[in-house]
Amino acid sequence: MFSSGWLVYLGCGLPLLWILVIVVQNVFFHPLSSFPGPLLARASLLWRFWSTLGGTFHKDLYKIHDRYGPVVRISPNELSFASLGSWKDIYGFPTHGQDPMIKSNFYKLLRSGFDSGCIGCEQNPDEHRRMKSSLSAAFSTKALLEQEYIVNRVIDSFVDKIGSEVKAKGHVDMAKWFEMMAFDLMGEMTFGESFQCIENGERHSWIKLILDHLFFVTVADNLRRLAIFNTFAMYLAPLVNIVQKEHIQFTREKVRRRLESKSPRKDFVTNLVSKVDSGEISIEELSAHSSTLIIAGGETVASSMSGLLFCLLSPSSAKSYSILRQEVRSRFSKYSDIDFMSIQKLPYLQAVIKEGLRTFSNGHPLPRVCPGRRIDGVWVPAGTEVYTSPWPVNHNPEYFTRPLEFLPERWLDSSRENSEFTADILNASQPFQLGPRGCLGRNFAMMEISLSLAKLVWKYDLELANPNDDWADHVKIHVLWWKPELAIRVTDVAGSLDTIEDVNGVQGLI
Repeated sequence: MFSSGWLVYLGCGLPLLWILVIVVQNVFFHPLSSFPGPLLARASLLWRFWSTLGGTFHKDLYKIHDRYGPVVRISPNELSFASLGSWKDIYGFPTHGQDPMIKSNFYKLLRSGFDSGCIGCEQNPDEHRRMKSSLSAAFSTKALLEQEYIVNRVIDSFVDKIGSEVKAKGHVDMAKWFEMMAFDLMGEMTFGESFQCIENGERHSWIKLILDHLFFVTVADNLRRLAIFNTFAMYLAPLVNIVQKEHIQFTREKVRRRLESKSPRKDFVTNLVSKVDSGEISIEELSAHSSTLIIAGGETVASSMSGLLFCLLSPSSAKSYSILRQEVRSRFSKYSDIDFMSIQKLPYLQAVIKEGLRTFSNGHPLPRVCPGRRIDGVWVPAGTEVYTSPWPVNHNPEYFTRPLEFLPERWLDSSRENSEFTADILNASQPFQLGPRGCLGRNFAMMEISLSLAKLVWKYDLELANPNDDWADHVKIHVLWWKPELAIRVTDVAGSLDTIEDVNGVQGLI
């Protein structure tokens, strides 16, 4: 008989031996053992857990790509790419009879709780194609121009309220106000009614619900990679998480109200509502689509606007801000003249937006499962989770001159000829992704960003309240950005939107 002491040793030793075997297998005998990366990442999930739960995934990916090269192993069965060619190979249209790269089970967690797939999370390519055909017309340029009056109404309310806010507090938290503007607008375009964030001056409770839900997704996305927790992680959110349940219930209630609405006004889901009425799709599918539209169209645009404004107003970008202000104010004599078609003719504004989307890109990669093929010349075994990491690519000196600096001139054709930006490879920046799963709302996002930025710059002089504080360094990522206060001082140089007719009187300030 074994003594109790031997049983204790055995009880402790066997788990340690099991862990050692797994580590040795992962480092030396795994199909991905030849790929470089931090030892902790190659051996276990600990590096990934630490980085994603700490909210520094984008920074850490940048650091390890800088050290190990364009392909890095960040967990036993996961590869991160930071190269131009990987964009097309992972996300582009399949060629030569290749199997498509299917979305990973990360997307099951995003949609968890709904009894239907949705446009953002559907893994089946054929189902996604069907869903996309039902929604794509709503995001065409023609459809968006028909709905521009709604966009302008929300943005004008936002611009006007900024003045009231700064009078009361001395500065305005633009990260908060961009969030409120984006969610109010998505409420109008998805549910036919605003969340009234701008009117109330406070974030709607649903915004916090969404961010809490996405942190939970980050946790579950790590757990699913452990075989013992895989099945549990897939069902954890809908069964246990109160926050997730509240999010789903709120979405379903909003969809119910939208279906009861008899308003003739068109929005993003008008076509889907008619399909619900005819029985072609379920109410649950409409709810799942609506949830995706709110999350993707609300928080992503708000984060892009916050990051862009911080970069534009940083002391090192003073010249860029001055040029933009001059361009916008000299082009429009009246605030009411600013519309989407007109601002397409402002090259520096468009360059500022493109540079903002590069420098403050989405930090979280979009994972796919490789069917077994070459990615940017490198053979990747079937079943490997892969993605292109935007942050390391967008800040890579191989593709962009002075990649850590905010330099809109790189996007101007006139500035690229015989300049330091001639060698820049601009399509390395893919803020809306590419291929069959590229962002459906690209045109809408560009309309919202460009109109709101142009109107802010026309009406106000803007400056960072804390110019020596690196706001971007404090941002965390849990699927989407978690942003601290972005304190901006605002000086009204135009007056009331109801009375202002021209800006000639402020030209001397430029």
